[in-house]
Amino acid sequence: MRKKINRQLSNSERKELLKELEKIGVENARKDLESTLLWESPDLRDETKQELRKLINDKEFLLRYLLLAAVLDQQAESETARKTARKLFEQYGYEFFMKPENYFDKIYEVIEFALKIYEPKTRVIRISKEGITFFRIGGFMLTVHNISNKYGGLYNYFSKYNNPRALLNEGILRDPLLSGLLYEKAARLYVGWITHPMLYVKIFGDDERIRSSIPMVVDGHVTKVLARTGFLDKVSVEKERNIVKAEEERKRIEELVRAFREDRDPFLIDYGAFWVGINYCKEENPNCGQCPLKNICKKNTEFRAY
Repeated sequence: MRKKINRQLSNSERKELLKELEKIGVENARKDLESTLLWESPDLRDETKQELRKLINDKEFLLRYLLLAAVLDQQAESETARKTARKLFEQYGYEFFMKPENYFDKIYEVIEFALKIYEPKTRVIRISKEGITFFRIGGFMLTVHNISNKYGGLYNYFSKYNNPRALLNEGILRDPLLSGLLYEKAARLYVGWITHPMLYVKIFGDDERIRSSIPMVVDGHVTKVLARTGFLDKVSVEKERNIVKAEEERKRIEELVRAFREDRDPFLIDYGAFWVGINYCKEENPNCGQCPLKNICKKNTEFRAY
């Protein structure tokens, strides 16, 4: 069901909104990655933080470390997923990511350790917590091992594609191992992490033209914010509760964003909307008075992410 949005932005307001969302993305994307996965994570020991700092230029390690985080964090908002990734690094170190085959015979220990931390959304996927934890971590270990044997590493494999969009569509989503581990939403997030010039891996370098080809993630929070602000003229929703259907809207939202701001950064616009959705645009009692979009948003608050 696609529902019309009554209070809409003008085209000039739409452009202004995207400009503001990109600004929010610039301010928060790198900082949030550092605080949830890297050396600013408050629950890590000081020696672990120092080790992560030293590894910031090790592209192959970062590709693997961020891949595990993406595999565990399929909903792109799970605190325990990212905590599990960083605690696995703290517990097992660099070797776990670079030579996962050395831990195949310790899989019981690794999974038991992860189960103390990880809280996947098993209700959605209809499988036990133990099952999905084993599938995701064990699948990660096998995938990295086999890709390394076949291509010499993730960096060699990924860098053969021409740009981020090709990496997503022709590479990750067609790879029988990676596509089995990553939902499309998580794959899009991962591609952004490893290709954006503002972040650390930058597979395709610092070329500013790369930015325009990085896919948007477009999860429920992003779709909700774009509906509530009035950027969208209509949105697909579940019939009963006006819960937006991000998967059905993803392609259209990407096309609209690129049409209105061809010179902008789609991934950071997406992150800015996600950040607002998590921090201000709550499902119940959104904090409109403090929201950075309060002067432009049309406040169509009947729409929800869940």
